[in-house]
Amino acid sequence: MEPKQPANRLRSRAVAADMKPINEQHIAEPGLVVLDITGGDEDTVRAVMAALEERWATSGVGPVRRDPGEPGARARVYADVLRPGREAP
Repeated sequence: MEPKQPANRLRSRAVAADMKPINEQHIAEPGLVVLDITGGDEDTVRAVMAALEERWATSGVGPVRRDPGEPGARARVYADVLRPGREAP
């Protein structure tokens, strides 16, 4: 009997076919990341950036963009996951 794949794994394949490729960027220091955020609207994307800013040291809530003819809104955030954000003790 073959092991059953998790349901989300099957779904992720369908989503991946619709996603654009990620452009790689070299990060020189351990703990530094670049996060490309895509959401249904600008408010959702800004809320995600604000939540990340509370958890980690980030570049902050930056500009949100919409691509003509494409659904949703996008933003990029740079974060240092080794340093706490603004809500840290």
